[in-house]
Amino acid sequence: MRTKVQPICLRGVWGPAVGLLVFAVVSGCVSPGGKVAEKLSELRPQWHTSAVHQASLPERILDWDAAVRHLRDHNLTLRRARVEVTNAHENYRQVFKDLLPQVTLRSGISQTIGEISATTWDDVAFDVFGFMNIPGLVSFHTRYFAARLAVLRAHTLHELAEREQTIELYKLMLSYGEHQDAMAALQLEQRFASAVRAVDEISGQVLQRAAEQRELTLTREREALQQRAGDLLGDRRWQWTLSTNGAPAFSYDAEPLPVSDTNRIAKLQLRLVAIELVGVWARVTGIKLQYWPDLRVFLTAPPVYQRRGGNETFFDPEEIRVTAEVFWRLDTRGQIGRQLRQARRDEELRVARIRQEALALIDRILTAQKLLADVRTEIDELNQLIPIVESIAPPADFASIVSAAETRRGLRDQERRLRREMADLNMLFWFVDENKWNQDDKVF
Repeated sequence: MRTKVQPICLRGVWGPAVGLLVFAVVSGCVSPGGKVAEKLSELRPQWHTSAVHQASLPERILDWDAAVRHLRDHNLTLRRARVEVTNAHENYRQVFKDLLPQVTLRSGISQTIGEISATTWDDVAFDVFGFMNIPGLVSFHTRYFAARLAVLRAHTLHELAEREQTIELYKLMLSYGEHQDAMAALQLEQRFASAVRAVDEISGQVLQRAAEQRELTLTREREALQQRAGDLLGDRRWQWTLSTNGAPAFSYDAEPLPVSDTNRIAKLQLRLVAIELVGVWARVTGIKLQYWPDLRVFLTAPPVYQRRGGNETFFDPEEIRVTAEVFWRLDTRGQIGRQLRQARRDEELRVARIRQEALALIDRILTAQKLLADVRTEIDELNQLIPIVESIAPPADFASIVSAAETRRGLRDQERRLRREMADLNMLFWFVDENKWNQDDKVF
């Protein structure tokens, strides 16, 4: 008995396809202006809420340990460095994942206009293909080597970024401390102006006016510190106050760093230099490998599953065809030779630049060691001089009063400048001092 196949209705077969087509057309017809307006309607309430919150930020005080934790969790530079590490690991794993078979599904139909009404499921073609990419031995090893080197470089750059951002945090904390000292000195100036005003109204008003101008300057500095803290900590939801409680102390002036000891100095920086040099070598070597023959293996297999015209076929392992060939590219046009010459020129320049940067870092360390003792001596002398000057009774005439006030302020500003210079020198030593970071070399 022969069964007659009834043609399926247009709604049953074409309904989903028509729906997808309509969705694609509607999506494509949405104007960019309309989408932007939609996003603006979402952003305006968020802006209003943020404006209200930023106008009266709650205060949050962080000591050193809490600030470092917040920095590592929210700092955008460190987050970017961690993303690069993750991406490098994914690219490394992808080298091996590309060896796995890739399955592709394909379905389609081809009918004339007159045949559409009589369309059945037998007219729908469906194929499942499996593809497997087996790279050449030379090209696979080159990609594998580059991926591993990229992982090493990403880890090293992340460690360097963490050191740099931690040092910036330390400098910011010192700036907060300097600002507090400046505010305390301003209070002394204001009390001094009030005392002078009790004796000489005009002189006291002039000093009070100068103190008010200085207070305005310090207010601007406070806002600048707040902006720096928000950028560095990656969080602007608070009015930050940073405390140096728990911050590391340094004694590089009493215990100079051994510049020639590579087990103590600049291990991380040297690792990055080594990675860069290996990268330069790998690029030149990769070009040279183009002169060598490469073995390629191809697998040609039938479809995993195929349905056409109502007939179904399945995968047959006996139909798998293996093809191997040796590919050898002769450089008759000189392209490989040109690439090699250019790469060697670039290699020479990059090696020279890397060497210059390393020597510049050594020079900075040696120069800083020479300056450190002198700066410490000047700070100690100022610390002895400032109490003596501030203990002198105020003079009687206005000119002497103003001169004495400027002398005190100048000494305090000079002390802050020297302390800032001392901090910069210590930060340079800290950056290259492996003992302060307690991190071993991470080799992947």
